[in-house]
Amino acid sequence: MLPVTHVLPLTTVRRERFLPSPGTVMARVNEKVQAGDVLAQAEPPARHYLLDMARALGVAEKEAARYLRHQPGERVDSGDILAGPVGLARRTLRAPAAGQIVNVHDGRVLFQAHGDLVSLKAEYSGVVVATDGVQSITLEATAALVQAAWGNGHQDHGVLRVTGNGPSDRLKTDDLDINLRGAVLVAGMCLHSAPLHQVTELSCRGLVLGGLASELIPIVRRLSYPVLVVEGFGDVSMNAAAYSLLSTNAGREASVDGRVGGLYSSQRPEVIIPLPATRQVSVPDEIIPPNPGVRVRVVAAPYHGAVGVVREVLQKAVGYPSGILARSARVELEGIGTTNVPLANLEILQ
Repeated sequence: MLPVTHVLPLTTVRRERFLPSPGTVMARVNEKVQAGDVLAQAEPPARHYLLDMARALGVAEKEAARYLRHQPGERVDSGDILAGPVGLARRTLRAPAAGQIVNVHDGRVLFQAHGDLVSLKAEYSGVVVATDGVQSITLEATAALVQAAWGNGHQDHGVLRVTGNGPSDRLKTDDLDINLRGAVLVAGMCLHSAPLHQVTELSCRGLVLGGLASELIPIVRRLSYPVLVVEGFGDVSMNAAAYSLLSTNAGREASVDGRVGGLYSSQRPEVIIPLPATRQVSVPDEIIPPNPGVRVRVVAAPYHGAVGVVREVLQKAVGYPSGILARSARVELEGIGTTNVPLANLEILQ
């Protein structure tokens, strides 16, 4: 079966979210939530430090305990003095992080650090449909959905805004002004680093592109906001279906999720745009055969990014100028015409 990429103007989005470790789930089943609502919280696994108190203070192991200023179990903040000061040099032992002393033995301190609470936010408006009460929550919404090819691992939400003059236009600093502050931006492609720095200065909540220059990947990975690439790397325009869906929803709240699932996960980078629920719509199919009439997108040259409709899946392998024989489909591509395309170069566009 061909991979499926969803570009849907109206569907049911159901996503299961997890805390990294068991914690407290505040949201309840059938509760309506907003994008910024915290659904659950958990404390990260504790870190432990073995601190050489005697060496830090410059005293004998047997004498070190007398300089201790906090008892085991007493919470302290990062940088607080745990022991000392001692001598003319006023030598001290300070807490390496917020936490507490667990034990003191032979001039050494076992210290347990407490990390900040991990909060699991909804990230898009919807309804809680399931939870195990301690770690997982399933959130459902009627929404528009655009899935992408790549993301930089971050997630955020904001109002959707379109920059530039179409799906083939390059993101330019001249198109970025103060009116876009805090928005999720949609643009055709980005081939230079300057616009990325400008987007950062505007405190934008996300960036959705058709194409991205491959040499910008290290820069994009370091950005604090999510970046999604719908098509792939290089001078690649966003396909018309995705661009039209995103641009017609400009002004709406959108969630941009640049995370990619693991080896056995189907999670894709995606844009979720919650919409008023006027009717019940089904969850999209994940397995769709390439039958005649099915919409597809080409994912390799020479027609990379082109969208069309399958007219026929050919029974015999087709030879190409490169010398490769491949199982192929006859596809009617928008603005190009009907041509043979290897099945390996196609994905279902639902």
